Amino acid sequence: MKVLLLGVTGNVGSRMLPALLAHKHEVVAYVRTPAKISSEAKSKLASIVVGSASDSAAIKAAILSHNCDAVVNAAGLAAMTGLTSQGDFTAIFAAVVQATLEAGRERGGAPIRCWLMSGFGILDSPKKPYLLVD
Repeated sequence: MKVLLLGVTGNVGSRMLPALLAHKHEVVAYVRTPAKISSEAKSKLASIVVGSASDSAAIKAAILSHNCDAVVNAAGLAAMTGLTSQGDFTAIFAAVVQATLEAGRERGGAPIRCWLMSGFGILDSPKKPYLLVD
């Protein structure tokens, strides 16, 4: 399966890459800064696309031009509580969903699979008032 992986240089994406490769997927990296990708990782990628994770049209173009079967979004940092900033995660989430839906409709055939993930700055512990990082 050919997978478009957004956020390959981040914490979650950099961990997803070896997992996808171990399962014999071809990975197209979608990143803002390709210089952050290690030379070892670059050698294992099918391709690298430079763009913004909130640019739906660019993501759609990457899906279609590379004939991707799936999209994994690991870009952005989701807020865990109402006290932390959501940042651009909601815009990224919306752009990836829109791009995947539009690419699937335009291409036809089998649906494009889409996984939406994110890193979290903090995680609440079941035992208050501690955080998992404590």
